[in-house]
Amino acid sequence: MFVAGIDGGGTHTRLELRDSQNRLIRRMQFGPFNITSIGEAAFCTLMQEIFDASGGMEHCEKLCIGGAGVSNPRMKPLLEQQLRQAGFHGKWKLCGDQEIALRGAMDTPGAVLIAGTGSICFGRNAAAQTARSGGYGHLIDDFGSGYALGRDILSAAVRVIDGRSRNKTVLEAVYDRLGSRSPQDIVSFVYNPKTDKAAIAAFSRIALELAEAEDPTALEILNRGAVELTSLVRAVQEQLKLAGCPVALLGGLLSEETCYRKIVAQHLSAVAQPVFPLHDALWGAAQMAWEL
Repeated sequence: MFVAGIDGGGTHTRLELRDSQNRLIRRMQFGPFNITSIGEAAFCTLMQEIFDASGGMEHCEKLCIGGAGVSNPRMKPLLEQQLRQAGFHGKWKLCGDQEIALRGAMDTPGAVLIAGTGSICFGRNAAAQTARSGGYGHLIDDFGSGYALGRDILSAAVRVIDGRSRNKTVLEAVYDRLGSRSPQDIVSFVYNPKTDKAAIAAFSRIALELAEAEDPTALEILNRGAVELTSLVRAVQEQLKLAGCPVALLGGLLSEETCYRKIVAQHLSAVAQPVFPLHDALWGAAQMAWEL
């Protein structure tokens, strides 16, 4: 018998199996998980592949699935169907990727601040109450995220073009990344239907690189993002009465020692204790399965 945790992401899905004594058996990786992006048929195929690779779901006692797209109302009934067909009869839980990230990050009350393409804060207090702030998508939210930083860099570039800003370093960096020196190509890229939020978020690298060289525009953008991320944390702390709690910094923009992480940590230090996570989100999913 075994327990299993699944961490489902936009680009890949990871599986961790543990034995009945909560000891690691193995980890495996599969394709993208988000049902909204890949569609129902591909999602069902993915789950069949994962369940087959586990060695037989009839031997699985407990399962926790955390990932992107779990708010889609079709996901749970499809999972129930797939689990039933796979012979699973144990306990299971479906939750958001922020929940497994928090469980992996710490054993104490606290929060995780995640900034990748999007942004969100999620916390839990000693009474097991939870709260979240942010995560409403790039069109109306995701402040301080890779998308927001990339958008602001592109915005700064067009301000230079028409004379509202004099910082030509930003414009040159955008032109270099696009491989063009045409203002119209910036507009065409941004408003092309094939340009998704990840493509805009990729321009956040310019903000990080220029900030390392102390470019004032890039530093202003990063500091503005850090203020927004700090407001996410403060909102969760107020809801859960977690003033001064530890906050694990996660996601593509915060998981490594970049200038942005340093700036965010500086802003956060007034209200929280920025920390590195103890474990990753997949560990958190497997641990939540074990704790069912």
